[in-house]
Amino acid sequence: MKLWSRRTAILPRPLVAALGVAAILLGGLALPRPASAATTLIYTTFKGDGAADQELWVYQSTNGGTSYSVLYDTNFRGPTGVLRDPSVIKRGNTYYVAYTWQSWTTNSTYFAVARSTDLLNWTNIATVSSGIGSTRFTWAPEFFIDGSTVRIIASVAQTTCSNCFRPYVYTAQDSALTSWSGPQQMSGLGFNHIDTYVVKSGSTWHAFAKNETTKYIEHWTTTSSLTSGWINRGTLWSSGYEGPSLVRLDDGRYRIYVDKYTNGGLWTATSSDLNSWTGLSAVGCSGCRHGTATPK
Repeated sequence: MKLWSRRTAILPRPLVAALGVAAILLGGLALPRPASAATTLIYTTFKGDGAADQELWVYQSTNGGTSYSVLYDTNFRGPTGVLRDPSVIKRGNTYYVAYTWQSWTTNSTYFAVARSTDLLNWTNIATVSSGIGSTRFTWAPEFFIDGSTVRIIASVAQTTCSNCFRPYVYTAQDSALTSWSGPQQMSGLGFNHIDTYVVKSGSTWHAFAKNETTKYIEHWTTTSSLTSGWINRGTLWSSGYEGPSLVRLDDGRYRIYVDKYTNGGLWTATSSDLNSWTGLSAVGCSGCRHGTATPK
């Protein structure tokens, strides 16, 4: 019996080209390994402070989220005619956005939730009261999936104090996301913080929030619970950014997006551990503001 040569067997070039693969060596035999393709991401956002800009836009990226093109101008503005800061998740075949439903200068004691199966046609399904006495603003509700539980973290300020935003947690009471619990404060996570976005890695919760006094994005962690034990791990980048949101990439890294509200534009950085981040770079996403990304 003739033994297989120890020299590498070579696949025909046309076959390799047709497969679009890289060869790997296994026991002297060259086997094809399919090339990986980046998951398509969608980014939900609004465009500005003018009446015509405070509506839901949906963008799409096929290159890992470094640039986006318009998928839909949905014209969806919710029941008040104003939609800002949309946070998106996908559950099954349905997309949900939580959003601020008043302008940033108008008192708002609620946030809202809408759903869609096609990213174009949206239906409002819940308006959620802040549940906080003397509420002045309820801003930037951000989804946080905690195991099988869906939560929203919103920034609430009261009329009884000046610049006193605090993050509060609201928990979905049904699978349709139409009923929500009252608020639980994220105790210890700073005074006057807005746009708090949370992810959990292992046994550690990581929060990224804008300090509304210093105008820096800050990184906070806790191993106690979502609502206690928060420790400030320091500031990220320079001042003048807000609206942090994160998405997990195919290679396991995290990509963060921030809104450079000082002169417009969406910016991004990446991290493998949520603690050390690259520098910021501009995202090709014309008109994009505070929003979030999720795999399509």
